Amino acid sequence: MAGDPTKANLWTDADVYVSFDLSAPLPADVDTPFGPQWELVGLLDGDEGFPESREEDTDDKYAWGGILVKTSRTHFKLTKSFTALEDNATVRRLVWPGSTATQLKVPRPKQVLVAFEVREGTKKRRLVTAQYAECNLDGDRGENETDLESATIAATIFPTSDGVLFDRQETPVLQSLAITPASLPLTVGEIGALVATATYDDASTQDVTSACSWSSSDPAAATVSSGFVTGIAAGTATVTGSYGGMTDTSTVTVS
Repeated sequence: MAGDPTKANLWTDADVYVSFDLSAPLPADVDTPFGPQWELVGLLDGDEGFPESREEDTDDKYAWGGILVKTSRTHFKLTKSFTALEDNATVRRLVWPGSTATQLKVPRPKQVLVAFEVREGTKKRRLVTAQYAECNLDGDRGENETDLESATIAATIFPTSDGVLFDRQETPVLQSLAITPASLPLTVGEIGALVATATYDDASTQDVTSACSWSSSDPAAATVSSGFVTGIAAGTATVTGSYGGMTDTSTVTVS
């Protein structure tokens, strides 16, 4: 089967953060927590996920003979939704903007920042509104004795002047693993060190020696632990390092 399974995503957890302060700073990277200006929406309906809707007016232009020559595109609109399962202050503020704890007022949506975060294992992705969004209750909402009380909220995303909708932060994807040196000469009883370097799709690198799984093709000649290789007896062994589904080797010669 052709393709790269590491690029197939099945998101197993997610959160939505909102900020009513349009100047709230964006976290430096995907692993940096959101600051105090951001509020967590709380429990979300995973089955509903984050459905996205795109709208755009198009007008096809034809030449004589019925030949399509141009299409004009205007009035692009992006809406991204989520279903909140908690009745907390943040959710109420999105569903009933302008209301108080004791009075519900006719909602008038306010401009807010919204961040959508999805996770799978160590992989994480964030989409944060580049300018702002306006949130509205999507569909009916009520209470009954068989279903969880919930609120589906549709966030209409307003782009920046140059058309940017979201700032995207994502965990880099592992592209390759390199074990160095490629060949390691040792004498009996000598200990040598190997280094495992991971390279990611954003061109960044990381020393993952301690996180690697190590093995020797001939433990009678050389053993390996955490990247440290010990010469046991004269002979040759192939030492393999494995990390994140990637492997590489070094040839160890013991004399």
